[in-house]
Amino acid sequence: MRPALPPPPTTADVYEPAGGEAYVVEIHVPGLKPEEIAVEATPDGLRVSTHPSQEENSDRIYLQREQDSRPWSRLFDFPMEIDPDKVRATVEAGILKIYAPKALVSPPRVIRVKD
Repeated sequence: MRPALPPPPTTADVYEPAGGEAYVVEIHVPGLKPEEIAVEATPDGLRVSTHPSQEENSDRIYLQREQDSRPWSRLFDFPMEIDPDKVRATVEAGILKIYAPKALVSPPRVIRVKD
């Protein structure tokens, strides 16, 4: 029997909007500020990581703590290349939404060989 893998740090929805011109990633990031989230884009995919600020002088004594406040990172690979220069990310109502347009790829061109 194999040991169980830990659950991912957070769940995500990845989809193509109607038209298929991009990929969209939506991740729940409750309590995180935009400056605590980093999105790195390459033609092959995205890396999303968080660096939440820690409350050092908290006057709280937790009886139970289920909301994870540790840093985490996730990789997202796509079937087609994306254009890293046009990736946009916003946070609204605790949801990080990343819009990653597909790279414009010209269709293969057939070249006739002349005599």
